[in-house]
Amino acid sequence: MQYFISVFISAFLVFQIQPIISKIILPWFGGGASVWTTCLLFFQFFLLVGYLYAYILTKILKVKYQIVVHLACLLLSLFLLPNNIADIQNIPISGSPTWAVLKVLFFGLGFPYLILSANTPLLQHWFTSETNGAHPYRLYATSNVGSFLALISYPIIIEPFMSLDGQIKLWSSIYWLFVLLVGWIFFIVVKQNNKDRLCTPEQPINPKVGFFRLILWFMLSALGVILLVSTTNALTQNVPPVPFLWLAPLAIYLLTYVVAFSNFAIYVRKFWLPFFMLLSFVALLIYFIGGQFDIITQLLIYLLILLCGCMICHGELNSLKPQQGNTTLFYLVLSVGGVCGSFLVSFVAKNLFDEFLEFPLAIFSVLVLATASLCWNKQDGLAEVKPRMAGVVNSQLSILAVGSAVVGLVWLLAFIKLNNQYQQYDIAKARNFYGILTVKDIIEGKVNERRLIDGTTSHGSQSLPLSQSAVPTSYYRPGTGVQLVIEELSSDSKLQVGIIGLGVGALAAYGQPGDHYTFYELNPLVSDFANKYFSYLSSAKAEVDVKLGDARVTLQNELDLGQKNAFDLLIMDAFSGDLIPTHLMTHEAFLLYQQHIKAQGVIALHISNRHLSLLPVIMQHSRSLNMQVMLFETPGEGNEHDAQWVVLTNNSRLTQSAKLISRQTVIAKDQYQKVLWTDDYSSLLPILKVLN
Repeated sequence: MQYFISVFISAFLVFQIQPIISKIILPWFGGGASVWTTCLLFFQFFLLVGYLYAYILTKILKVKYQIVVHLACLLLSLFLLPNNIADIQNIPISGSPTWAVLKVLFFGLGFPYLILSANTPLLQHWFTSETNGAHPYRLYATSNVGSFLALISYPIIIEPFMSLDGQIKLWSSIYWLFVLLVGWIFFIVVKQNNKDRLCTPEQPINPKVGFFRLILWFMLSALGVILLVSTTNALTQNVPPVPFLWLAPLAIYLLTYVVAFSNFAIYVRKFWLPFFMLLSFVALLIYFIGGQFDIITQLLIYLLILLCGCMICHGELNSLKPQQGNTTLFYLVLSVGGVCGSFLVSFVAKNLFDEFLEFPLAIFSVLVLATASLCWNKQDGLAEVKPRMAGVVNSQLSILAVGSAVVGLVWLLAFIKLNNQYQQYDIAKARNFYGILTVKDIIEGKVNERRLIDGTTSHGSQSLPLSQSAVPTSYYRPGTGVQLVIEELSSDSKLQVGIIGLGVGALAAYGQPGDHYTFYELNPLVSDFANKYFSYLSSAKAEVDVKLGDARVTLQNELDLGQKNAFDLLIMDAFSGDLIPTHLMTHEAFLLYQQHIKAQGVIALHISNRHLSLLPVIMQHSRSLNMQVMLFETPGEGNEHDAQWVVLTNNSRLTQSAKLISRQTVIAKDQYQKVLWTDDYSSLLPILKVLN
């Protein structure tokens, strides 16, 4: 029992810290999906290092000395715990975003996480030695159960009721108790075992593992992680990354491990493989037009695809696992595959592809690897089958292998055709840490414009041919809330305007001589594309500056240096996919914005969104800031988008303007619900349009 308790707690701690520390550092790097992707790479890599440490330890030392070394490392790790947020915030951030994230995680958590990661494979090895070769896979399932409970408990129990600093302190406290428990367990184990047995070299049974089997172990484990990370990225194309959208895919991934390596025989090939063949074509649909579905539908489809794909990967792994010995080698290969899968998505895909190809490639690869695994099982896996059943099993494997291969070929041809059609309007495309940017010239029917697309969402457009006297289009066109406010404010004074989010720079077209427009833009590619492919910035009459970096960090740094910008108008137009990044919409963020506007200044927020309504969040902030709210909804005509702008101000010139009053929209009573977002907690559920 002591083995199961220790494995459960260590796995719980390993996965409980992941959302905590990721949420802490998310706003430091712009709040994009790549922050979580990079965190997953770190976690996968340190799982590998932990497994490698366990593998080497079991090969060079006797059990008694393995226990001594591991206990010593556990005790050392107590002095390297992140006991509060300050321990992480004080780590200097420098270099590219990816390496900066990895650096913060390494110095903030590295050694304790490594030692925790090694605990499960070590205990499984000792369990096998203690029980004369008994299968340790129940321990592996227990580990995954602990991981799964850690993930689902975080958004339900931990996040809503504790500050981030409190979460760190609680985790560190449990870690201390865990080390004490492990020390006691090891003492009992050593005391109960025969001394001679612990001092004699182990003689485990380690039959030779074939090269092709090793390759399948590696590729199936890597593919499971690629599916996990690419699905998470796909989910956050239209919704900002929040803990629930990180943890739901990870929980599904772990759940498939639990059931695949359990004794319940849930993985039945003749069900899961045909089901995935059908889902693969659903994946094509969601890949190209996913933004047309509501969030709940997208979430369910993506998670169902992930569940089925990972079930196949992990079910095939279970069929190929070693039956005697080689357990540490098996888990070492699995962890190597996991790291390579994360690395392929986090580094290779971003540098190799200028579009989001890892998700469709993962779908196609499941069909390919399933075919390879079926062929291997057909040749090598019938030894344990009763002779009279061998023919039936062989026939089933053959049918499934052929079906998977044929569906894979048809799917690939369909993807190539659809992708070529989708790219026909592209004139430029690039990818970096913050996402994928595409410039498209849409010339079809009555549409004749150039658009900037971030992922699948339009972030601004300009009519063709480009003109030096361009009139803003889309969400910024004349008659929208932002244009009305700028017109009212600029009628008799020069404006100081701050704009969070550059897009194509359309708002600069409203600037007049003597005005000063300051854009805060996180993604340097956006600035490059706005200057190269659009003319709003180059033809602006106002003086225009573009400050690169996360807006909240930049504004806070300016405030710390004693600089208050005294903006007449501060515009929020920053979007990650289809929604403003969460850390820019919290109570603390709005307190910062208020300090950068004049006493009669205005905060205008662009909140157009198909799936979520940010208005209740803003209404709550307006009460805490003691500012009045005005809502402007402009229906789209023809090919234009519906535009929704919210204005916070105490400027009587605006609040009493007859023109603005006549154009504003009455705020519905249900938008007055209390939805408070802070740096410690924010939830998308209260603002989902499908639930309201």
